[in-house]
Amino acid sequence: MNKKEKKFYTEPVEIEIYLKKAGIVRTIIKDLKIELVEVVPPHEKSREIFELFESMNEPIDLMEVQNHFPQYIRNIYESYYKNMELYEKLSMHFKSGLAGINDSWRSALYFTELLLKYEPTVAATEILGNFNTYNLNYIINRLNALGEKFLIEDSTVSYLIRRKRDTYRDARPDREVDKLVELWEYNVRGDKD
Repeated sequence: MNKKEKKFYTEPVEIEIYLKKAGIVRTIIKDLKIELVEVVPPHEKSREIFELFESMNEPIDLMEVQNHFPQYIRNIYESYYKNMELYEKLSMHFKSGLAGINDSWRSALYFTELLLKYEPTVAATEILGNFNTYNLNYIINRLNALGEKFLIEDSTVSYLIRRKRDTYRDARPDREVDKLVELWEYNVRGDKD
């Protein structure tokens, strides 16, 4: 994947418009394009791991990390033993997806969204880096390249928006994107009332 080319997740946003002359309300859908901010490994250990999986053009599979970097098995187990079954299932979906079974990427996406909720761990902080976000970006990019339709959880959309805002904090605001984010946030809050 070309690192210089920006990649996006597209979230549909419903907008209700009142047509005064007709006296009716219409709902239109606009696409909120959220840039997938590249994950930068924070230290040498994570840089090694990221570089290995990037060179293979694969997601960072926790099971394979342990195979390639056995020195980290204990640390990984201590941080992830409660969710190891989920990581094993995720690993199977990664392998199936890489073998050409496109539906596996959708399942991998949902597992990754779930596992993101348990981060950060000590192993992620000290060794792995933000590998689940790397995987989230990787899977979204893969599904986009395959032309697959998919949606992610509202909490994951919020997470991606937050990452983009943090990255471009000092940049000039994009009013159209900011307005769509505001409408999306309003719609999400409205669903919870």
